[in-house]
Amino acid sequence: MKVGRLNLDAIEFPPGNEAGMTLIEVVIALAIAAMTVGGVISGYIYCTTASVKAELAQAANARAMERIEQARSAQWDVSSWPVVDQLVSSNFPDEVVSLDMAGTNSGGTSATIQTTIAQISAAPPLRKVHVDCIWRFNGGPLVTNSVETCRAPDQ
Repeated sequence: MKVGRLNLDAIEFPPGNEAGMTLIEVVIALAIAAMTVGGVISGYIYCTTASVKAELAQAANARAMERIEQARSAQWDVSSWPVVDQLVSSNFPDEVVSLDMAGTNSGGTSATIQTTIAQISAAPPLRKVHVDCIWRFNGGPLVTNSVETCRAPDQ
């Protein structure tokens, strides 16, 4: 029976010049990992900011629609004597309102509601009601949500 002996002289440890990762390889791997984590974090921040802005825009639309409904419910009757006309701009002064919804962290955003009522025609009587909700998001430029409707007497 032949017994072989393992030639330990032929095996080098560590093999050749591949002793491990060099410092440059480690730095490059860390840079790639940092860019990946940075991208994920910036994407998260963008999504949460866009979500808050969309919520505020929806709240601004709701406030503008509230004012439209107030104008639509104003009494305007030209068929009776004396004529009743409460659908005038002076009955709807500018109003500062809060857009924040309960349970959010949007930080106290206020808006100005402006109402413009203009005569479209006298025969038949028809008026345009235009409502702007003007607000600012995080100190940026003004954002305006507008709603418009037409109204005839006794509608």
